Amino acid sequence: MNINKMKQSQIRCKIRAFNRYKEKLFLVSNNLSLIRFSNRSGSHINNLRFSLAENKEHILKKLEVCIDLMKDNHKFITEAIFDNGCRCDVFDITEGVVYEILNSETDEMFEEKIKKYPQELEIVKIRV
Repeated sequence: MNINKMKQSQIRCKIRAFNRYKEKLFLVSNNLSLIRFSNRSGSHINNLRFSLAENKEHILKKLEVCIDLMKDNHKFITEAIFDNGCRCDVFDITEGVVYEILNSETDEMFEEKIKKYPQELEIVKIRV
């Protein structure tokens, strides 16, 4: 194989990787713009936040989701508050996916809650 062809192939590969990286950063930036400014700080990214009002099973399932996201090198925010005041359990800002963990909520309550979420986000329902 020709050395010049190998170099050109390597350059094309690096350009593709850089373009994918830029697209990922753009998506994360867009997803962060959907939540309240006070919720965007670096200290909230990839941290588990919970309330004592949540039961143990709900918190542990949230932790499990967060661990899986971290293993996949995703960035997330727990208890993210969107601009309209609606709060979700886990928001994967890398892919734009909301994970709602249902423990005591009914499907009707869930359907009513997700109507308030930004339309461009995918919503995943997780039953404990």
